Amino acid sequence: MVSHTRDRAQLILIGAITLAFIILGIVVVFNGALYTETLSSGGTTQSASNADVVEYEVEQGVSCMLTGVEDDLTGSLTSAPIEENVTEFSQAYQNTTAKSTPTAVNVSLDTTNIISASDIDSVTVIITYDSNSLSYEQEKTIEPEDCPTE
Repeated sequence: MVSHTRDRAQLILIGAITLAFIILGIVVVFNGALYTETLSSGGTTQSASNADVVEYEVEQGVSCMLTGVEDDLTGSLTSAPIEENVTEFSQAYQNTTAKSTPTAVNVSLDTTNIISASDIDSVTVIITYDSNSLSYEQEKTIEPEDCPTE
């Protein structure tokens, strides 16, 4: 009789250990799924902050470029110097950021509101931002006064 009780106790012990391993396995799988979800959602936040940085850099760069163009222009001219400078700025910005971020940024000038290049109050640029997780196109009005001084 004692042997039969001992066999039953060993069976219960093996069952308890097996159940513990099953529960531990479920916890490990669930924790891994939560960790993966956290990592995948972290990229979106990074892209959004990159987009904010790009917008800020473009605004400051174009406004300082406008300040330089405004100082160089005399008389009534077309908007060609502004267009050329925005195109050069866009190319330089793409070359500068190409190795540091996995995004494509294009800056183009909206010439519909430019009457005379000699009197630049503001210009509207179109910022096109493309990355793995975020893509948008935005019009932004930029004034020469937006350029930070010293």
